Amino acid sequence: MTGGTADAEVAALARAVSGALSDGYHSEETLVGLINSLRPILAPTAADEQIAHLSKQLRGQLNIDFDLGEAITSKDFVSWLPDRKPTIEWSRWKTYKQWMLNQGRSPKVMDTMDQLTDQILDFVGDPTKEGQWSRRGLVIGDVQSGKTATYLGLFNKAADAGYRLIIVLAGNTESLRQQTQSRVDEGFIGRDSGTLKPRPGVAATPTKRIGVGLLGSGFSTAQGMTTVVQDFRRSSQQATNITVDRHTAEPHIFVVKKNKSVLKALHDWLQQQAAGHGRIDVPLLLLDDESDYASVNTKDEHNPTAINKGIRAILDSFTRSSYLAFTATPFANIFIDHGAADDLFPRDFVYSLDAPSNYVGAERVFGSAGKAPNTEHTMDLSDAGAYFPTKHKSDHVVTDLPESLRQAVRVFLLGNAIRDIRGDLGARSMLINVSRFRYVQRQVFDLVESYTIQMRQAIELHSAAFSRGAHNADLSAMQETFEDVYASAGTTWAQVLDRLASATADVRVELHNSDRDQSLAEEEVFWDRPSRLIAVGGDVLSRGLTLEGLMVSYFYRSVGAFDTLMQMARWFGYRDGYEDLCRIWIADEVAADYRFVDEAVRELRDDLIVMKQQKRTPEDFGIAIRKHPGTLLVTARNKMKSAAVMPKSVSLSGRRIESTKLSLDTKDLTNNREAFERLLDTLGAPDEDPGRRHHRWQGVPKDAVADFLDAFRADQSDPLWKISPRPPLPGRDHSPSHLGEFARSAKSPAYQTWDVVLMSGHRTDASLVARPSLTYWKVSRKVAITASGRVLISGTSSRLAGSSDLTQLLTPEEQQQAEAAYLATKDDTRNIPESAYYNSLARPALLLYPLAAAPELPNDFDDAATRSRALSLKAALEDAVAVAVKLAIPGSPADVSNNNGDAEYVINTVAQESWLAELGTDDDVDG
Repeated sequence: MTGGTADAEVAALARAVSGALSDGYHSEETLVGLINSLRPILAPTAADEQIAHLSKQLRGQLNIDFDLGEAITSKDFVSWLPDRKPTIEWSRWKTYKQWMLNQGRSPKVMDTMDQLTDQILDFVGDPTKEGQWSRRGLVIGDVQSGKTATYLGLFNKAADAGYRLIIVLAGNTESLRQQTQSRVDEGFIGRDSGTLKPRPGVAATPTKRIGVGLLGSGFSTAQGMTTVVQDFRRSSQQATNITVDRHTAEPHIFVVKKNKSVLKALHDWLQQQAAGHGRIDVPLLLLDDESDYASVNTKDEHNPTAINKGIRAILDSFTRSSYLAFTATPFANIFIDHGAADDLFPRDFVYSLDAPSNYVGAERVFGSAGKAPNTEHTMDLSDAGAYFPTKHKSDHVVTDLPESLRQAVRVFLLGNAIRDIRGDLGARSMLINVSRFRYVQRQVFDLVESYTIQMRQAIELHSAAFSRGAHNADLSAMQETFEDVYASAGTTWAQVLDRLASATADVRVELHNSDRDQSLAEEEVFWDRPSRLIAVGGDVLSRGLTLEGLMVSYFYRSVGAFDTLMQMARWFGYRDGYEDLCRIWIADEVAADYRFVDEAVRELRDDLIVMKQQKRTPEDFGIAIRKHPGTLLVTARNKMKSAAVMPKSVSLSGRRIESTKLSLDTKDLTNNREAFERLLDTLGAPDEDPGRRHHRWQGVPKDAVADFLDAFRADQSDPLWKISPRPPLPGRDHSPSHLGEFARSAKSPAYQTWDVVLMSGHRTDASLVARPSLTYWKVSRKVAITASGRVLISGTSSRLAGSSDLTQLLTPEEQQQAEAAYLATKDDTRNIPESAYYNSLARPALLLYPLAAAPELPNDFDDAATRSRALSLKAALEDAVAVAVKLAIPGSPADVSNNNGDAEYVINTVAQESWLAELGTDDDVDG
C-alpha cells in the first residue's frame, strides 16, 4: 500500500473521529477507544506512528482551555443583549458554529466563543435602537491567535441582531485584503466571490457555495459588495445599483483596503445612499483589523492623516454606527487623543481576549519572568550579520546565503517529510525576512530558490545511491541537519530519506513584497498558493498575512518600533500536531525584544483586570498605557504624536525596572564599579538583620541614591536608563540620568528616603568580596554578547532579578499579607509574581547586583569594531565585578490617580531617531 493511500486513510479517520466527537465533551479514553475501533475500517494500512500522531493531535484539540478575557466599559454603558437575546433567531450564528465544529473546532472552544461574541455584541450596541448614536471600542487579541474566527462569529450574530451594513478594513495590501475577503466568503457570505467577474449594474452575487453556504437550509443570504478579485473602486461605485436603507432585509458587507482612494470611493457611494437625508439611517458595524496600522491620526487634530480622515468620514455618514478596533498591539490606539470627540479612541469599551491554551505565543517560545524560553524552538543565526548587515542600504548586494539560512531551508524540507510520515496533510510554509528592501529581497529569493532546486535535485537523483553508502555532499548536509534538529522527532533518517523526494517535489519559493502585491492580477487571488511554500519578503509579510502551517521562520531584522516587531511574528499561532517541528532562526537581542514587548502587553492586560475591579473606564486605561515605561520603545514615533513631546511622564510604580543590558564600553564597566564602591562607602555598615542573606540599609537619603543613578551607565539603547539631555549639576562632570532626576526631585514624604539592598550570590571562595565594613558574594549571571554588540544579562530571558528578590524589602508578615491579597484575586497558586509585592513597599528601593558574569560570544560579529570591543569587554568581565541595578517603586500601575511614581523623561529628536525607529519605506537604510 502506498504512503499516499495510508495518508488519505488517516485523514478520513481524523474526519470521522472529529465529527463523532463534535457534539460535546469527551474524555481521552473515549477518544482512544474510538480511534482504535475505527482504525481497522478506515485506516487499515496506516502506520502506528501515524495513528499515534493523530491521537496526540486530536487529544490536544479536546483539551483546549479558552477563557473569556476581561473588559472595561464607560460609565454610561447599558447592557441590551440579555433582554433581546431570547427574541432573536440566531440562524446565522448557529450555522457558523456548526461549520466551525465541522472544521474541527472543539465544542469547548465554540461555547467560549459564543459567550465572548455575546459580550462584544452587547458592547458594540443595539442595532434596533432608534435615534443618533455612535460607539467606539477596542478588542485586544494576540498575534495570529484566531481573531478572524472571532470577528466572523461576531458578524453572524450582528447580522442576526439587525446590523445591515458591515465594513471590514483589512490592512493596506491587496494580498491581505484578498485573504480576509476569502475568509468572509467562507464564514459569513457562504459563496465564493473568487469565481465571479464583476458585471456592470449588479452587485457581487456568485453562485458557488462554500463554507457556511454548504450547510443547507440553515444558510441565510448576505450581499458581498467586494470580491476576492476586486476591492471597492470608483467603477464599483458607479456600476452598483444597490440601495441600502432601513428597510434592507439582508446584511451587506464590504472588505476593503486601508487605502485613501478606496475609502474615498466608499464614502462617495455612501453619500449617494444618503442623498436628501443627510445621514444613512442603517446600523453600521465597522471593524478595523490591525487597527494600530494606518488608522491612527499621526498629524494634529485639524489635519488628520488620509486613512484616519477617511474612516471618520465613513462613520459620520451614519446616524447609528459602531467602530470596533481589533489589534494585538494596542499602544497606538490608546495614544489617540481621547479629547477629540470624533476620533477613534475606544471611549466606550476595551476588551482583552485570552488566547486558548494551545496558542503558541511569545511566552511559550521566548519564555517569561516565570518561564524559561523554549531553546529547542530557537536557532542560532549569528553568521547572518556578515551577509545582511543590520544597517544595510537599499542597494545592498547579496552574493551568497549564510549557512544558517541554508540549514533553515534543509530543516523545512525535512519537516515536510516528517509531517508526511505522520499522515499530516495540512499546508506547510517557511518565512524568510531579512530586509525591508525589495532589491535585497529579490536577491535573497533568487539564491533561496536556486538552493532549494539544488537540494531537490540531489534528493531526486541521488537518494537511492546515498542510502546504499554513496557520497553526496548535499545529502550529507541533509542527514547532519536531521541528526542535529529532528533526531527526537519520532522518525528515523532512513524513513525520512525515503519520503524526501515526494515530500519536497511540490515545494515552491515565492517572493512576497509590495511589487508583487501591486501587480496582483484579478485572476490571481491570494489563496492560489502552493501547499508547501517558502515565502521570501519583508514588510508585506509582517501585517496580518497568514502563512498556513508555518513551520520554519528565518528572521533577521532590526526594528525599533516594538508594535511592528510583534506584528512581524508570523510564527505565533496554532501549531497543533507539529509544534515540535517548528524552528525559528532569530538573533538573541531580537528574542529579548519580543519578551520585553510581550511582558509589556501582559502587564497592560493585568492593569485592565485591576481597573475592572476598581470600575475604571477606558479613558483611565488609556492613561495607564500612555504612562507605561514600554511606550518609550513600543510605538513608532509618528503614532505617538500626542505623547512623544517634551517632557513625557512615565509611571514607574509597580513596574519591573532592571538594567538587563550592559554597556559594551569597558569605561562604563569601570565607572559603574566606582559608583558602586562610592555608594557603599556612603552607606557604611548595613542594618543588623541576622535572618537575611543580603545586606540592607533602610532610610537612605534620596540624594545618595540619585547620585549613584546619575553616575550609573547601562546600555543607552534602553531608554529607561538613558542619560538626560539636561546639563550636568553644579560640581559634576556628567549629565544626570532620568532615573537620578526622578529620585532627586521626588516630593512625596514617602520618597524622601530609600531602602538599598546589596544582593549576594552563593557563598563560594571564588565569589567572595571582602570590604572593611562588609563582606558579600558576587551574583552569578550568564551574559550574552550578541553579534551586533548588545550585552544581555541572562541572555534572551532578559531578567536580572529573581521573582522573590523583592521579598528582601518586606517583613515576613508583610510578605504574607501581599501574597494573600494576590491569591484572593487569582486562581493560580503555583507562582507568586513580583508584581504582588509592590503595593506593600513602604518606600522606593534600590537593589544592587555585583555580578560574576560568564560572558558568551556569538560565532561571528556584524563588524570588526564590534568584535574588538566585545573581546575587550569579555576580558574585563572575567577579571572584575560588573554592577547591575533594579529599582522597586511602590504602588500599582493601575492606580492612574497616584503620580508619586511618575518620572519625567525629556525626549529630543535625536533620541526619537534612535529609540523609536519608525518602520517606513522611504528611508534608504534598513533598521
